[in-house]
Amino acid sequence: MSISEAIESVVSEIEPGYTFDSHFVIRQLIKKDSDSYLRFCSQYADSNEATLTAHQQIGQEIKKLNGQLVDRQDFDSWSANIHGKGSKCAAWKKI
Repeated sequence: MSISEAIESVVSEIEPGYTFDSHFVIRQLIKKDSDSYLRFCSQYADSNEATLTAHQQIGQEIKKLNGQLVDRQDFDSWSANIHGKGSKCAAWKKI
C-alpha cells in the first residue's frame, strides 16, 4: 500500500466533524501500516533531520486530501510527537 492510500485509510476511519492532527495520523500509520510508513520514511534517511523531514512530508500527503476528506483548520494543534515531546502540527477536520 502506498503512503497516500495508508493515510486515506486512517482518515477514512475518523468520524465526520471531528478534528485531529498530523501526529494522530502518524501514530496510526505506525500502528496499522508500519511497512508503508517505514518505506515512505526511508526516502529521507540521509536527511540531517530524517524524522522531521519525513513527518513534514506526511503532512503534505494529508494536505492533498484537503477539500475532499479533510479541511485544514485555521489553527495548529499542540500534541505529543513520536518522541513524546509536545510540538505544534497541522490541525484538520474530517468532512
